[in-house]
Amino acid sequence: MAGISSTSKLPPIAPGQRYGRLVAIDSIEYDARSRMARWRFQCDCGREHFALTGNVRAGRTQSCGCLQNELSAQRETTHGMYGTPEYISWASMIQRCENQHKKNYPNYGGRGIAVCARWRAFEHFLADMGPRPSGTTLDRYPNKDGNYEPDNCRWATAKEQANNRRTRRWRRRPELTPHSRVKST
Repeated sequence: MAGISSTSKLPPIAPGQRYGRLVAIDSIEYDARSRMARWRFQCDCGREHFALTGNVRAGRTQSCGCLQNELSAQRETTHGMYGTPEYISWASMIQRCENQHKKNYPNYGGRGIAVCARWRAFEHFLADMGPRPSGTTLDRYPNKDGNYEPDNCRWATAKEQANNRRTRRWRRRPELTPHSRVKST
């Protein structure tokens, strides 16, 4: 049967019929190029959508596009925690230790402080550290010069962080003498 599409064997669309997330409302026009009627549908998400009967009956059109957006988001989402305090702490830790262009790199990665292999994946970091309590940040403890790894990290308050700092060596600035000052004109 040449010239007859497989959709012609399917029953016609009727108002009120459901196709995936679409409910048929009424026939709008006949599309001479495709030789199919164009229908108006109401999607479950609330949008109105127009589609050709052949695409809807064959299952090629199942929503206004919201289904495709949801499926894409599910495929691309691994943990759904992007932007959370835990994720920001994890990403900052990675940057401090590995990105030479970051301001704090000399104090972390530049000193040889690294992130353990397990924590390269955010899911493992979260499983080991748990949710971040309010008012805390990531702290390397008990070894403040050690790597970022499960046995050497905790969520700590600002006071705990302050007690766990490296001691700094302060250099005295040379004192200015009257002869070393330059007059500006």
